Amino acid sequence: MRLISLTSNKETFKSIIFNRNGASFIVAKQNTPEQFDNTKTYNGVGKSLLVALINFCLGASTKNKITKSLQEKLSDWQFFLTIEIKDKSYTIARYANSPNEVKLNDENLSVTEFCKKLQSLCFNIPSDTKYLSFRSLIPFFIRPSKKSYVQYNEAEIVGTGAPYQKQLYNAFLLNLDVNLSQAKMQTKKEIATTNKLHDNIKNDLILRQFFEGYQDQDSSLVLADLEEKIRKLEKDLKQFEVADDYYQIKQESDEIKRTIDKIQNSIELKKNSIKNIEQSLKISPDVDIKDIKNIFNESKLIFQENVEKQLSELEIFYQSLTCNRGRRLQQQKQLILDKVTTLEKDFTASKKALDNKMKFLDAHQALDIFTKMSANLAELVQNKEKLQSYEKLQHDYDQKKLSLKANLTLQSRQTIDYLDGVKEDIDKIMEYFRELAKRFYPDALSGITVKNNDGFNQIRYDIEAKIQSDSSDGINSVKLFCYDITILMQGKNHSMNFIFHDSRLFSDIDETHCSELFKIVQNKFSDKQYIASINQNQLNTLSGSMKKFVTQNTIKELTDDSDNGKLLGITVELEYD
Repeated sequence: MRLISLTSNKETFKSIIFNRNGASFIVAKQNTPEQFDNTKTYNGVGKSLLVALINFCLGASTKNKITKSLQEKLSDWQFFLTIEIKDKSYTIARYANSPNEVKLNDENLSVTEFCKKLQSLCFNIPSDTKYLSFRSLIPFFIRPSKKSYVQYNEAEIVGTGAPYQKQLYNAFLLNLDVNLSQAKMQTKKEIATTNKLHDNIKNDLILRQFFEGYQDQDSSLVLADLEEKIRKLEKDLKQFEVADDYYQIKQESDEIKRTIDKIQNSIELKKNSIKNIEQSLKISPDVDIKDIKNIFNESKLIFQENVEKQLSELEIFYQSLTCNRGRRLQQQKQLILDKVTTLEKDFTASKKALDNKMKFLDAHQALDIFTKMSANLAELVQNKEKLQSYEKLQHDYDQKKLSLKANLTLQSRQTIDYLDGVKEDIDKIMEYFRELAKRFYPDALSGITVKNNDGFNQIRYDIEAKIQSDSSDGINSVKLFCYDITILMQGKNHSMNFIFHDSRLFSDIDETHCSELFKIVQNKFSDKQYIASINQNQLNTLSGSMKKFVTQNTIKELTDDSDNGKLLGITVELEYD
């Protein structure tokens, strides 16, 4: 891909026509260059906005700051970016007020469709490779924001998956096997998922409640105990006979028990009555007439003959009375004995009836008891199955963990073998970067190293661009420049033919190194594009030959003297990174 031009439907816009090969510079100039001031900035003329607009045309998200800002403040503007891919020209049109659509030549596409189209044209991404896309890779060729210039290997912040994705993007552009990267990432995710599953099992509320009665017990022992209880309950249920009239018979048996108790009490009462009668029969009520006379004699009373006669008659009366009393008591006793006999017969019959009913009740149970026993059995079986599932998951977890760890080890071994096999290709890339870095820091150790990462993480390759001098901002910017040029010139899997650097890249590089940087551009970009925005104060510090080189390849000057000198040709505050 080459950038050919950026235009707009508004006449005030300063159309940008890029050189097809070599350097193209957009220079931000002060209105009064004779009053040169190193502390003066060049914000607001459109240097960084140019990058943002190109990014917009290349499918920036509708959530991107520039997209939202254009829609809000320049809703009637349209931008046209002409590009060239493999000698074929494409014109991209995107309206500020319709950011969900992009027109590619005569084809109307959604932003997603557009990005997929450019992805197929610009990058050779293996199928089913997650995270690699046109939008994730294009920032390495046109860094879209200030944050893009912080780290050489992170052209755009990629969120929570940054470590893996950052490594993946760089590995892909350096032509490393990304399948090995993806395999480790997926294996590590599988391990994380398995660990989470294991934690969920251990924290399962039902299992925790179930094990409350089995603190610190081995699950296999608990399972054996459950199986024994289940067998016993199943046996009891097989022998269980349900009686529909169980409670009626139980009620009848209770009534018989009460009747038996009454009979027993009645028998005891009547036996006591018999004892009392027998005791009464032993007591004689006879009164001898001599005893009466003795009483009277002691009282010195004299009985007349007629009185004595009456006493004799009284004796006869009492003898008759005593005889009648004994006969009456005997009759009462016999009546009671007859009743006792009847009661004892009733007792025997009731006892037999009770025994029969108790035998029935012993052999049968009520339906609700059967239901409760069945529910208890079902609960035990459920607990058993839950515990068996728990044990199986535990076993599967242990096996899977071992398998995944073994897989990680195997992948690590494969990666080492792979890196050994492509050592010459890696060395070629390293040497290219090293030669560039030596132009700036001849005495510093430098190069790009690629090593296998066998740590317990998602990172497959440790890719590091090194210039071992100091950690100044200047050396970081030089490293970024050398890395980007290496990716463009020596990287694979892309058809990109341009690099676009914002002027912020040069702000921390001293004048000597800036001149050297542009010498590299002059020498290396005969068949590719190097596009950069540069401030006048940066231009003024260059050597004479490099200043001339930049001037000869300046495609647009932006000034702060009036709106007419700015990129948009108007004053408007747009938000972009």
